[in-house]
Parts: sequence; C-alpha cells; structure tokens
Amino acid sequence: MSDKKPISLVITDIDNTLADKFGTWGNALDKALDKLAALYGRDRDDISKDLLAHVPDSMKHISGPYIGKDLRSDVALTPSLKPTSPEMEQELEKIFHEWDKERSKAELYEGVAATINKIKASGAKVVLYTDSRESVCIPRLAKMGITADMIDGLYVLPDLKDGQVFHKPVKGKAEELRNALGDKLVILEPKTNKPNPKNMQRILDDMGIEDPSTAVMVGDNIRSDGTAAITLGMNYAWQKGGTVIDEATNRCYRTFCQDPNYKLTTEEHLEQMNDTNRPTEVLESFKDLTKFYRFMSKEKALEVKAQTQTKPAEKVNPAFMKKLADKKSR
Repeated sequence: MSDKKPISLVITDIDNTLADKFGTWGNALDKALDKLAALYGRDRDDISKDLLAHVPDSMKHISGPYIGKDLRSDVALTPSLKPTSPEMEQELEKIFHEWDKERSKAELYEGVAATINKIKASGAKVVLYTDSRESVCIPRLAKMGITADMIDGLYVLPDLKDGQVFHKPVKGKAEELRNALGDKLVILEPKTNKPNPKNMQRILDDMGIEDPSTAVMVGDNIRSDGTAAITLGMNYAWQKGGTVIDEATNRCYRTFCQDPNYKLTTEEHLEQMNDTNRPTEVLESFKDLTKFYRFMSKEKALEVKAQTQTKPAEKVNPAFMKKLADKKSR
C-alpha cells in the first residue's frame, strides 16, 4: 500500500501559494517610487514617509502593506505630491499607468492548474480560502484563469465601507466568475482573518469532512495558514516556494507594512514555527502535493483510513483519535 496520505479535501490559500502576489506588488511599487522621486526631485525615503503619514485610519486595520494597492489614491491623499503644472500631471498619469500595468499581472505558478484539475478528477474537493476581500480576490482569480468548475468553494472576507459590509461591483470576467460561483462563494464575517479555527471548521463542515486528517491546508504563511489546520487535526503543507522574495519586494515591504505578524521571507516564517503550526509536509511548489498525498473521494479516504487502524498508533492522526474517544465516552 502507498505511504502517501489519503486526502479528500484540499483547502488552499491563494496569494503566494497559487500565484505570486508579493512580487508583483513589490516590483510595481518599487519602480513607481523611483519615478516619483525623479519627478518631484525628492529623496525616495522622504516620499515614502509622506505617503505613510497620510494613510487613512480606516486602512490601518489591514494586515498587509498600507501603500501600493491603489497608488493613485495614495498619492491623491498626500498634499506634498499634488502636481504643480499640467506637464507634471501628465507625467504622473504615465507613472500611474505603468504601475497599474505592472501590478495587475496575475499568473498561476507553474503546474498549479494541472494539479488542481488532477485533484478534482480524483473525486477530492478543492476549496480556496483567503483573507482577501471579495472585490479584490475575484478579479484576480479571473485573470489567473480560475473557473468555477475548478473549485468547490471560495471563502473570502467581505468588502467594508465605513465599517459596514457592502457588495462592491466587479466587471467583465470577474463578474462572470462571481455569477458562475453561485453558492460556492462564501463571504465570511468581517475581520475574521487567519488563523481562525472557527472558519476552518466551517469549511470542513460545509464540505462534509468527518475526519480532518483526510484534509490538508496548503499555504505559504506558517502562522496564518498552519495554526488552524494543526489545531483541528488536519495536515498542513507549507508552500515554501511562496516565501522566496526578491530584493525590491523586500525593500517595499519593510517600508510600508506595519503589522509585525505579517511575515514575508522563508526565515521569518520559520521563526514563527512551533508545535501549534508545524507543517506536516514542506512543498517547494504547489504541484509537490502529489508527492505526499493520494487524492480521492471522501468515502474512499475513510475506507483507506479504516484499513490503517491496525498500524502503529503514531501513524494515526492523534487529534482525530482523541475526538473519537471523546464521542465514545459521552
């Protein structure tokens, strides 16, 4: 019998797990900052400080970088960057256009689509689970070529306006994807960011998973993606490949991200690792999932698990066995 673990549900993070988001953000912003410094004849660090000084309070709850998601808005909120001539305004528009083109790039890592399709063909389910807002996530997925039939669920955070949940329109292919998802699209409660065992358990329940050891969470962030999975007795596959960061991205991250828990590099993620989030497998890329797991339907996975009960105890997921024991003692 194969030593690969039987898996009937793959729950996966999106950014830096399925596709590079840090790199596209960092490289686009890094180039734009150099151009802004040249346009205004100012030191790049001074411009960065000005941008940070005018971040609205409503944006300071986000876990990621404060600057670079909407550079046009960032600049408009910074009085010292107001253009002083029509010519400067035209040059500023060029910078915005080039930045938008660069940061809008969205491509799946090599082998991701083929791996997802292979998992689905086996009878196992695939769920995307992210801290991204609905209106940000869906257009990005549409650009990457993710379709509704490739996944069994998409769990996202809501868009907020003045602290209230609201439905932000999306257009084109993003709107088509949102409509095609239908009930597969699940909007989570506001500010219930990872790690969140309650949200993770909801996904398991929605997908009909009785034995969490037949599910795996895949993600680049050991703390955010691993903690809830390990708490519930799931497998956690660390997408180490998503933690390889270039110099430009690292430079922008150090400047504009104020959240001490928002980790970026491989070394930083490893510093957060402990027994509550320790990966059960380490991936160099998403497609490495097939090296560690056998994908199959829920029914088949339970059958295979039942056949392993005669193996030594350490081979059986301890959290699941404790859950079974608790049920029997009631």
